Amino acid sequence: MAAFGTGDPVTLFSHGFSGAIRDTRPFASGIAGTRVLVNLGGHGGRPSPGPGWTYATIADQLAQALTGSGARRALGVSMSAGGLARLITAGHPAALGLEKVAFVLPASWAGFAPEVERAAAAHVALVREHLTAGDRAGLVDALLAREPAPVRDLSPARAWVRAKVDALFDTDMADGLGLALEIAVDSAEHAARAASAFPGEVLVLTHEDDAAHPVPVARDIAAAFPRATLEILPPGSILWRGRSEVRRILTAFFND
Repeated sequence: MAAFGTGDPVTLFSHGFSGAIRDTRPFASGIAGTRVLVNLGGHGGRPSPGPGWTYATIADQLAQALTGSGARRALGVSMSAGGLARLITAGHPAALGLEKVAFVLPASWAGFAPEVERAAAAHVALVREHLTAGDRAGLVDALLAREPAPVRDLSPARAWVRAKVDALFDTDMADGLGLALEIAVDSAEHAARAASAFPGEVLVLTHEDDAAHPVPVARDIAAAFPRATLEILPPGSILWRGRSEVRRILTAFFND
């Protein structure tokens, strides 16, 4: 973990699949108090927690980070958004004191539309094929094809994808590829009950036209929590094209 700033409140920031502390630092910019950034297993030089990751795998690591940092607020991107959802709906002690939670680019909640599930399965199979064949260039093209069309030719987006490909080939991060097919919570019925009882404030932040982070997932999460605000930005906004707007939304949420 890395900590920036001083004093209360303490906010934990955790990345998505193939991310690291460097990727969550922009989300932490301007947030008051102490900002704690974490690398989960299989990322940032840490060993994988083992093959076949589930959202329980991610939730366990986030619970340790919350407990170790004393954070009462949290932001999770994609994979970590699902891990936070799992913690909260499972009633884990580490989640009981959370006062504010931001789910950024949530990828999973209680289920997928059939067409989304089929597309995700086909994508995971394609990634595995490129890894088996040692085809880095092909994998770069496959991952870029999943990004919103307006950002595919942006230099930062292409560099980010190339770094992701290198990590998939050169580290044990590929243990977690199947996470794209996993459901974040145990069941829709249980998750709805648990979320409806959550007293904290919730922000759900996503953007349009992102195959890995469907807008309906964000809508479902926002609908489940009684004190939730949903923000849907134009394609490519959150990682590439709208960082000033993302910062405005996050500072308004966390610093209010």
